[in-house]
Amino acid sequence: MYYVELHKSHLEYLAPIRHWDNLKLAFEGERAFIKDFTPLQINDVVLLQIPHIIVYELKEQLLFRKDKLVPTKKLPSALLWMPILNALPIDLPKYNMNYFGIHDKIDIKIVKSEAEQKPYGVITKLENVKGYIETLPQVRLQNLKWIIIEDSILFLGTPLLPIKGQTYWLKDNCLFPTGYALEFDVLFPIIKKQLNPNNDSMLLFQNNNSYLSIPLSDCKSLSLSSFRLTVNE
Repeated sequence: MYYVELHKSHLEYLAPIRHWDNLKLAFEGERAFIKDFTPLQINDVVLLQIPHIIVYELKEQLLFRKDKLVPTKKLPSALLWMPILNALPIDLPKYNMNYFGIHDKIDIKIVKSEAEQKPYGVITKLENVKGYIETLPQVRLQNLKWIIIEDSILFLGTPLLPIKGQTYWLKDNCLFPTGYALEFDVLFPIIKKQLNPNNDSMLLFQNNNSYLSIPLSDCKSLSLSSFRLTVNE
C-alpha cells in the first residue's frame, strides 16, 4: 500500500488529484497523509509532478520512501481518514443579498470560540473503549448512537460517556469541535444547504477546515449486543 505525505500549507497543490475519489486523507499535526492509491495512480505523472510530496510504501506499519530499502518512520497511529473531496479546504461562492457584480469567493473557516457549547459527540479510538463499553449497563447506553469511522468510533447523544477523545457540539445536524465555530455564523444556512442539500447527513467539521459527511442512516442506536456484534466481526 502506498501513502503520500505533505505539509498542510501545500494542500492546494493536491487540486489535480482531488477528483480521485477513492483516495482518503488524514491530518497528523501539520502534516497530511493520503492513502488508497491504485497502482496506476501512484505512478501517474499527474501525481508525481505535484511539488512538496513524499511517496511512501507501507510495510509492517513502517513507511519506506518509494524504492528505498531503509524505513523513514512509522505510520502515525491516531489518524482519522476521510474522503479527499471532504478533507480539502472548502470553497463556496460568496452570497451577496444586497449587492450585485461581486464575484469573490470565501473560504469556510473554523475558528476558536468563547461561546459555551454543550458536548453532544465524542470521537475516540476503538481500542480505547472496547473493554469499557462492555462493562456498562444497557440503561447507560440507551440514549446514545454510534458509528465506526475507520478505526475510530463516534458516539452521539447525551449524557456522553466519560471517555478520552475529541468532543463536538451539535447545530442542526452539524458537529463542530468544542471550543470552535464557523468564523461567520451568518453563512451557516448557506453552507449547510450547499454541503447537505437533502438534509440526510450529519456534517462533522474539523478545526483544520475539513469536514466529513456521515449519512444519518449510518448512525445506529448503541446497545451492548450491537457493539459486541460489530467490533468482534
